[in-house]
Amino acid sequence: MSEAREPCPWCGALAAVVHVHGHGQCGHCGGNLEPCCSGSGDNDAATPVDTIDSGVDQAMFSRLFAHLGGAAATVTADSLCFALVQHLGTDLDDARLVIEAAERVGVLVPVAPGGYRLRGPAGSA
Repeated sequence: MSEAREPCPWCGALAAVVHVHGHGQCGHCGGNLEPCCSGSGDNDAATPVDTIDSGVDQAMFSRLFAHLGGAAATVTADSLCFALVQHLGTDLDDARLVIEAAERVGVLVPVAPGGYRLRGPAGSA
């Protein structure tokens, strides 16, 4: 964190500049005050980012549900996220994106409150 030199152009606050992930942002509103990696040198190389394997695994959710109570079970979103984090070796944000995508393509059916079921013969949703 560094001292504010002038008011934030976004909110006008005299808050300190907070450095997050290579850029400086207003400590009050979070507006971007210093572009990402400004002033970086040759020694500052980008870190490779791990990605999720984009290969389609048609049976992944069936296997996950089998471990979480069976093909006809209703599974909470939190349990499903945790199982995906473990299975895919990813973080919760990516797991939520996978669940959202599975819901969009019809693999998962949302069930109130905050649960999911498999669509299809096994889940019969």
